[in-house]
Amino acid sequence: MALINQAGLTVTLPFLADLEERWAIGGENHKAPLWRQAHELSAHMVATWPMQHWYPGKGKTRTDAGHMLDLLTQLEDVANLDVFLEDIAARGGFDLGDSASIVAAVRLLPPARAAALMKRLITGAADRSLAACGALLAQATPLGHAVVIGAATDLVNVLPRGPARETMRDGWRRGREVEPGFVTDLFTAIEPIDAALTDRAVTHMLGLPGIYDFDTVLIPAVRKLLGPRETANSAAMTRLRLACAAHLAARVAEPLEPPRDWTRAGVLGCTCAHCTGLSQYLADPERATWVLRAGEGIRVHVENTIRAARCDVDVTTERQGRPFSLVCTKNQASYERRRKQRKRDLTDLKRLRG
Repeated sequence: MALINQAGLTVTLPFLADLEERWAIGGENHKAPLWRQAHELSAHMVATWPMQHWYPGKGKTRTDAGHMLDLLTQLEDVANLDVFLEDIAARGGFDLGDSASIVAAVRLLPPARAAALMKRLITGAADRSLAACGALLAQATPLGHAVVIGAATDLVNVLPRGPARETMRDGWRRGREVEPGFVTDLFTAIEPIDAALTDRAVTHMLGLPGIYDFDTVLIPAVRKLLGPRETANSAAMTRLRLACAAHLAARVAEPLEPPRDWTRAGVLGCTCAHCTGLSQYLADPERATWVLRAGEGIRVHVENTIRAARCDVDVTTERQGRPFSLVCTKNQASYERRRKQRKRDLTDLKRLRG
């Protein structure tokens, strides 16, 4: 088994899966030769598992670590499971796609050990794979209050208070960007088990709108939390829901009408002569079109300025004569975006107030 292990995971994982399948089909116990072989191979694999230079993946696909956990769970190899979970916690993170595998593995451990490992997994990973921590906590809730409450408390204690930063050590962005799915998972986990903890989390998020943006984070999360039966009715979740509704109501109350003339807003990031001409064109209430005859470099620069500032301007290149001309025509893109946003806001507002 030690020799087979030297071949690496591309060989050992399929071989271990074959041992597990043949053992399961035979219906034998843990004294069977097949189980003992699987147990011995697993021990070698866990001892040499590549834990260095790990970083979280972006998808929800199960990784090799999740596959290994599933095999150990099916074998009910508690000893190797415990060591492997401890190693995953020590490396400081796990992948979103492995959350279900971790929960199934933790289920086999005694409650006290399961609770300790959950805490280590969450505190070790919160700085690098926040979304995975939320998913793990939400899926682990059926394991019971005693198993998850410590991990849940630790996760609320380390909720992001500022924007994600880049680590010099690893050279990649830390996984603390807050996504709606994380907020949904967090409240799915903590609302049924601890009202005070839920209230703390809501207070934290509402106090940091720069991190927990209403439109990109909180409202999508609350929309999913409500679900078809609107089960999120605790005092804390009601407070979060009404705060989201107030945000929408304030925007719905703003005037909405198409432009009355050709004046268009635009905060440009450049003050060169050509972009100054663009700025004057945007401010002109009577001019719908502006033609800039210039070399390709200047045309591309002005076009990039328009795109970066999200100006209500369509651009085309007129390829007659030299140099070519950049033809700018004002549109109603901002109004159309706000009109569509208003429709979504009214739908969401009705739901949130309900």
